[in-house]
Amino acid sequence: MPRAKSLILFTVLIDVVGLGIIIPVLPFFVSSFGVSPLTITSLIAVYAFCSFFSSPVLGAISDRYGRKPVLFLSLLSTSIGWFVFASAHNVFQLFLGRVIDGLAAGNISTAQGYLVDIAKDDKERTTNLGYIGALFGLGFVIGPFLGGVLSAISPNTPFLFVGFLALINALITWKYLPESNSAHQTQGKINLNPFAPLKRAVLNRPLWSSFASWFFFGAAAFGIQSILSIYFKDVLHFSSFLSGMVITMVGVILVLNQGLALRYFWLRKFKELQLEKWFLLLCVV
Repeated sequence: MPRAKSLILFTVLIDVVGLGIIIPVLPFFVSSFGVSPLTITSLIAVYAFCSFFSSPVLGAISDRYGRKPVLFLSLLSTSIGWFVFASAHNVFQLFLGRVIDGLAAGNISTAQGYLVDIAKDDKERTTNLGYIGALFGLGFVIGPFLGGVLSAISPNTPFLFVGFLALINALITWKYLPESNSAHQTQGKINLNPFAPLKRAVLNRPLWSSFASWFFFGAAAFGIQSILSIYFKDVLHFSSFLSGMVITMVGVILVLNQGLALRYFWLRKFKELQLEKWFLLLCVV
């Protein structure tokens, strides 16, 4: 595997391991502040709200100035955000940490752009993006396990650990990752309007069904992430460690499916549109 691809995939893996660490333990830590489940899910929503405005802007900047500086800035923001979150003494500081992270949220989307840049053809592009799905699975194998173990040390240890992971990731990116977007857009103004992608989506009628499909899938997927550990904690009375083990099991399946089956079976036997339809149906089941 080329060095550039290996480095960007390693960067994604560290980022996703950090995400996997915090998902099962977040409700347990935040509950110590005496807040309601609505506040817990709002901490996830405020990050998404900020990233809604920042991601298109970061995408435009990465088109102009390159993927590497944007990825570095995004990882650095993630690190600072989690350090603020882990050291919080009140609910305001919890929200501040998530806002800092969300205001430069472009880790995964920039990495996806990087992998598209270095792909030689459409098949390699799909395979490269499939690697990200597999890394999400691997991150949800390693991360939840680490989160459960680290939470036994102290409630905020997993978040401090994730902050250090993101900081190390940023330094690796800055020092070793080569730039992939050599053909920078040098003409015209950078469009900093976060609603511009939505406008383009509305005008792109042939892709309406794909946009709608991705929107509803994302709403379901992130909705589950925000409430799953709360459900484990309050309804099933799981510990943070046991919650992590359940999510780890999901991660193992993701690794096998998107890391191996996608490349060696699904893409050889079926077209991409067929896979999209059948896998969405499986999600419903």
